[in-house]
Amino acid sequence: MNLAGLMLAAAICVPPNEPVANNAQPYHYTQPTIRRFERRFEDEAREKNWDSYCAELTDLWTEYRRAGSTTRAWEKYIHDAGQAKRRYVYNDPYLAPIVTRNERNGER
Repeated sequence: MNLAGLMLAAAICVPPNEPVANNAQPYHYTQPTIRRFERRFEDEAREKNWDSYCAELTDLWTEYRRAGSTTRAWEKYIHDAGQAKRRYVYNDPYLAPIVTRNERNGER
């Protein structure tokens, strides 16, 4: 199985910085494009949205623990956490991981 996979990869893969086969319509030439989007303001807004969502969950958990960790308090926590998650998901237009500033610059 590994040999078949290696032969398939050798037949299909293209070396780095080499053009791929032109599969465009006649009299056109195209190469795949990898787009890099810079959305600093949107990313910062999404990061603030994530931070507020985490803070809200922390507050809800603290409220649950103060209520004595009862069954009724747990049901209220689950309901309120679900509402918080729904608000977060609806307010995040991309639903993609938030990359920190250091990771954007290639650092970790």
